[in-house]
Amino acid sequence: MSIVVVGVISVIGVLVTYLAVAATLCVLRDRSLALKVSVLRILISWFVPLLGPILITRVAIEESPHELRSCWWLWPLRPLLSDETPGFGFSQEIDVRADAERILPGSTLFPPP
Repeated sequence: MSIVVVGVISVIGVLVTYLAVAATLCVLRDRSLALKVSVLRILISWFVPLLGPILITRVAIEESPHELRSCWWLWPLRPLLSDETPGFGFSQEIDVRADAERILPGSTLFPPP
């Protein structure tokens, strides 16, 4: 195998292992979970490679009574765990009449409120 392929496989392996360990630590720090739920979440985080740990970590941070967002070992996942939604321009409500009046004054029958 070439060195590039071995490097890519190594990086993916480290990433998957980090995500699973981070999800496991988040579940273990939450003492309010039942044993069966904890075991199920840990198994999901280890057996569903990328999506499982990300979802388990997100759920653990949202539901945990402890402040997990400030843990130093979660800093690479901060963009995935933030509550901010990306701005695609659809979240803002636009007043079409006011916008048309701004662009072409006098083009609407009624002035904007």
